Amino acid sequence: MILLNMTSESRTFLEKNCPEVLTTDNIGQALDLLYDLIEDKGFAPPHYDEYNDFGREAQRVYDDLYLSN
Repeated sequence: MILLNMTSESRTFLEKNCPEVLTTDNIGQALDLLYDLIEDKGFAPPHYDEYNDFGREAQRVYDDLYLSN
């Protein structure tokens, strides 16, 4: 069951990294979950002020969800 609009690439990323997003139809809740994931795993040391590769991909998914819903 598809609850939120997104690309297949975003769906694949979420299935692997944040599947709870796929169970909600509330875009605010979905974006909050994804934001928390980015905060936890998306920044590169040493200063943690730039995205790492995971963070860039997660941000693209965040943007996709935001713009598609």
